[in-house]
Amino acid sequence: MKMKTLLVLLAALFLLGNMAFAEETEADTLLLPELTEWAARYQARALEAEPLNDPAASLTSDGYEFIYEFATLYADRPVMDEKTVVYAVVVTSPEEEGPRGVKVDDALATAMAAFYNENPDLRGSRDNAVIYVIDLLPESLQWAEVQRDGQRVQTVQYAVHDRLSDGGDGYTDAGLIFTMQDGTVSAIRVYGLSGGITFDETYALRDRMQVAALADGYQQVPMSYDGASLEKFGAADLLFAGMDFTTLTPDYVAMRMGEPITDEWVQDEDASIRTMTYASCELTFTCDAEGNNPRIYMFLITDAGMDGPRAVCVGNTFPEVFNRFRNGEGEFDGVSREILYGSEASGEFGVADYGSDASVTLRYGLVLEDGSRVVLHMTFTEMVLMEIMVYMAQ
Repeated sequence: MKMKTLLVLLAALFLLGNMAFAEETEADTLLLPELTEWAARYQARALEAEPLNDPAASLTSDGYEFIYEFATLYADRPVMDEKTVVYAVVVTSPEEEGPRGVKVDDALATAMAAFYNENPDLRGSRDNAVIYVIDLLPESLQWAEVQRDGQRVQTVQYAVHDRLSDGGDGYTDAGLIFTMQDGTVSAIRVYGLSGGITFDETYALRDRMQVAALADGYQQVPMSYDGASLEKFGAADLLFAGMDFTTLTPDYVAMRMGEPITDEWVQDEDASIRTMTYASCELTFTCDAEGNNPRIYMFLITDAGMDGPRAVCVGNTFPEVFNRFRNGEGEFDGVSREILYGSEASGEFGVADYGSDASVTLRYGLVLEDGSRVVLHMTFTEMVLMEIMVYMAQ
């Protein structure tokens, strides 16, 4: 492998190495006073500085925008003084600290470890996962939620709805949002520092969050730069896309996925092969000469809409995938092959083949209880996953 390619790869692995899995912590839930106190410190700094823009010409849906080197504030009027009401504060500089010391460029696990967590595995749906719901109504409601696109966490939100103390019949609508990019914090936003929502809106929100918290069909896959801390590719990884690779049959596939786009047979006197093609994948079965007793041979995924083992999907970058599997126990065999663990002869192994053009092939093997061998084969072009293949090696 060319030195330039290797350096790019190592740099990417280092950046994503901190994407550790979230852990349950003893930290408290987010409280309103800490948000208002944190925002007040930024307003005090804003009183001593000149904005980089013209707030009077910068009215947004969040209020008048005040851009400073240290943060961006949104307020009720285009003049920043002691009477100005600040609605929201956004920080994007790694030099600034968000609530509880979380900073831009911190890893997802670092940000989440600063707050209470009832769902460290982030179990939920492919789109979101509820971290906690604390229902103390009619006095208060607190909740936290992750929004994601599969394994890519997009935002982590912590919300506080306290009953208004000024005699109103509603609740606060304040909170904190961490915007995530490539597994690290890219922006910190404190919002809802003034105003609120109604009694009915709060209870409806409570109901929605409690229903969302019941979802349990999807979870975040552990990621680590320390490959030795991860499990070897195993039988549990063959449960993907909602199906068990080892027990797949054509009838079950058709029941789950509908009729295939194409359904082709290749037959001879001794055996036959059936290939079912869908928009996102292709499945191949071996059968007897009469087309009976089908056994899965290959599951090929070519579309980003379907997850493979450990929720990898087409379009993932090489580091995103590499850091989900055991690695680091072997060494380079020659110039371009890295033994990640085990040996191909044993059937339990991890191997990476690097091309000089930023192409990579990742292969992981396992041996089932009946002695059958299964291989996961992933092909990358310019460090982007292009196809995922799981097949029976024997």
